[in-house]
Amino acid sequence: MGVITKYWHDTWRDLTVFGGFGFYVLLLLLVLVLGNLTLFIHLLLGLVLMLASVVLIRLLYFKNRPKKQSYTNILEKIDASSFPSLHAAKAFFLALTFMSFLAFGGKIVLLFVAALTGYSRIHLQKHDWIDVVFGMLLGIGVWYLVMLI
Repeated sequence: MGVITKYWHDTWRDLTVFGGFGFYVLLLLLVLVLGNLTLFIHLLLGLVLMLASVVLIRLLYFKNRPKKQSYTNILEKIDASSFPSLHAAKAFFLALTFMSFLAFGGKIVLLFVAALTGYSRIHLQKHDWIDVVFGMLLGIGVWYLVMLI
């Protein structure tokens, strides 16, 4: 792998973190430390709803990732399934949640980062377009549901 190809791949690998579990938990902790209990509850509820939805969907419908993962138990099978993209769901949920705190330019940046996060999953061969689009729709749907509560 050439240097440019390596850095190109590394950039997409780094971008995928915005839909990752660790990043989400760090945001949860930061919001809690800053004392915004309402936002903390919204973020936590969103995470629980997205996780529950993805696990249920993947239990009922298994779809191999573009780069197949082997599995030996039910938890590994859930992880090996690609539909829908949980990273895309979390990225769009977070973008929509934090958009209310920003001016127009900041909102565009958040949506752009969420879209790049979704694309990173395709580039890294974890998902295809359908997985990412349905993950995005899941994140938007969960955000809407949480905002109603």
